[in-house]
Amino acid sequence: MGEIVRVILLVVAASTLLGCVSRPTKPLVLTEQMGALPVEFSAADCKIPLLSSPPALPYEVIARVKTYGNQGTGAESLHAALHREACALGAEAVILERLKAGEFQDEISVQHMGASTPRDYTSRADYEFRLVGLAIRYKRQK
Repeated sequence: MGEIVRVILLVVAASTLLGCVSRPTKPLVLTEQMGALPVEFSAADCKIPLLSSPPALPYEVIARVKTYGNQGTGAESLHAALHREACALGAEAVILERLKAGEFQDEISVQHMGASTPRDYTSRADYEFRLVGLAIRYKRQK
């Protein structure tokens, strides 16, 4: 009887470890355009502030940038990925929301017409953390 319990515990432990190992640690970045993007974009390493609250100056939101990560990703990596994306969009600042923990999923599906039959390719990734920022540009005074 003790042998069966050990085997069951070993299977449960292996399943748990394999589930954790399969989660990506590189941050995923998704961008949702919300306003007009600037004609001239910035370099991905520009110097823009990450704000914890809305600024006093009038601004417009040009995009919502979402980053996802798991254990091992690190909050710094999420911030860096979000900052890089906002810079590339031409933002002048980013208003950060609180880092949220939970279960977040991203799924990408593509249908491809193969030589003989249609084929569906689906990629799914599960994430434990999400950081959202609003990429903004300040309104120009006339």
